[in-house]
Amino acid sequence: MPGEQFSRSHVHPGAPGQDSTRARYRVGALFGETGINSQVGQLASYLARELGVPVPGDGRRSSNWHAFIRECPTSEFLDTITVVYRYLFWHAGEESANRWRDGVRRVFGEEHLAYEIDDIGGVHPRVDREFQENLTSAVAGLQSENHRGVRELVESASKYLHATPPNHRQALQLMLSAAETLFGQMFPYVRLSAEEIERRLRPVVQQAYDGDEPAQRAAGEMLTALKAWLEASHEYSRRPGDADPVDPPADIAILAISQGASFLRWLARLGVNPA
Repeated sequence: MPGEQFSRSHVHPGAPGQDSTRARYRVGALFGETGINSQVGQLASYLARELGVPVPGDGRRSSNWHAFIRECPTSEFLDTITVVYRYLFWHAGEESANRWRDGVRRVFGEEHLAYEIDDIGGVHPRVDREFQENLTSAVAGLQSENHRGVRELVESASKYLHATPPNHRQALQLMLSAAETLFGQMFPYVRLSAEEIERRLRPVVQQAYDGDEPAQRAAGEMLTALKAWLEASHEYSRRPGDADPVDPPADIAILAISQGASFLRWLARLGVNPA
């Protein structure tokens, strides 16, 4: 594109990030702009009431805000964006609030952060359309009353993923629980594991594609992928005696949740219900 910066035209940004020093610096610089810099002192008092966190120097200067934005935890950084919008809307007018919102949107987009900002300043995880369609398709494939519990787990996973800030570990844990619940419906009193996938599910899948050798081979590879997905998901789940599990990066969580939704949709369509 003519006139575009080199890094934005020719450097691939990689996976969306959950935080960025450059993005924080640029958002901090917005506090020096007209329409915001005259409000910074009152805004600091409002932020303290809403979030319970102080701004250095009581936020009397835009440089105080720059320091705060640079150093605060990620959750406070994201919450601040919403609180600033809310304050400006009520005390400086909709135009000032929207100018702030659009400025932060531009920064997040250009710095490739894994969030989007809604029209009233709320920050949400940026999930691509393909992922959304995959999750919706999985829920649509679980509409029978027998699958009600599985469906509710998937819907709960989606809510945690779209919370502010998103809870990626809990969302992935719920997707894993949905897979375990569906497997338990298919094979009562059997726990989902790599061994049981081989013992119980592989014969069923082979029978489902009986007479179609390419499909049988492909389905066999899918079962291998299912076992790998199960092992990967357990990296972020609580196990007896383990320390608290760590949070997965946003891109890994979204990939794992999307894969889990695809496996749920596939297994539900097999319609296995052994006696």
